[in-house]
Amino acid sequence: MDWDNLEILIYFRQMNTAIYKNIIKYFDAQAASWHLSGLDRIQAENILSSVQLPESGVVLDAGCGTGNLFPILRKIVPLATIIACDISRKMLIESRQRFSNNVPLWVGYCEELPLKDASVDLILNYCIFPHIKNSHKALFEYRRVLKSGGHLLIIHPQGRQTINSKHRQIGFPISDDLLPPSAEIVERLESMSFRIREVVDREDLYLIEAEVA
Repeated sequence: MDWDNLEILIYFRQMNTAIYKNIIKYFDAQAASWHLSGLDRIQAENILSSVQLPESGVVLDAGCGTGNLFPILRKIVPLATIIACDISRKMLIESRQRFSNNVPLWVGYCEELPLKDASVDLILNYCIFPHIKNSHKALFEYRRVLKSGGHLLIIHPQGRQTINSKHRQIGFPISDDLLPPSAEIVERLESMSFRIREVVDREDLYLIEAEVA
């Protein structure tokens, strides 16, 4: 893919878009104010600084929303090529308007990435994993596009119970978008030849760091 000439690519391939129809509407409706949704930038920077990130290479912000993490990633990994995707086109439009940068963006699913095998050094899932409808398929897709030694980070800066309670309170269409116990994801990742580097499943942080073996 020509990252240098990409604006916002709409990439819906074979998946049935109906399973994401309502969730797309939900996030589209919040796109204009999403950057005010309460991301703690200092907390996000501290979390990302505490884990191993590549000094260069390709970093995929999968489920990037309006790009709140872009400035932090630029600071922490200034030599990396950052690419990003989200299911909400309106979120990506907001991102492009807020950040005059050259981060390639595409509208699409984590379950189907328009990327070559072994082409990415780091995949970041920050506050999005519960919203992935087929997380098992997404993990297989992450394994496919990550290079040998590549890293996957699944992060929520709040605990699992807090996130799940919040989603249930919000209700449809995210009431069933729940974080599973970390042990479930670890078991899946290990079956896909990931090496687990760190697991945190506390009241204040949910983090899984894995490396392609």
